Amino acid sequence: WLSPWFRDWTIEDCLPGIRCPILAMQGEDDEYATMAQLDTISARATRSPRVEQLRIPGCGHQPHRDAPQVVLDAIERFVATL
Repeated sequence: WLSPWFRDWTIEDCLPGIRCPILAMQGEDDEYATMAQLDTISARATRSPRVEQLRIPGCGHQPHRDAPQVVLDAIERFVATL
């Protein structure tokens, strides 16, 4: 992500095309991303029937490794509501 090649890379233009529920999760201590990315997903995924954010405290760039039980519990809750 620090490479100049990635500097302008984004999926923001794809977000309005998503038509399924979204569970967007990110570690609050992610060294490569900011919480603004979750807010952008929520704002730009306008066709999604639901966008839920999960901000994981004390977690870095790999929530599935840093907080596996938090991630699994969130997925289970999210899927159960579909």
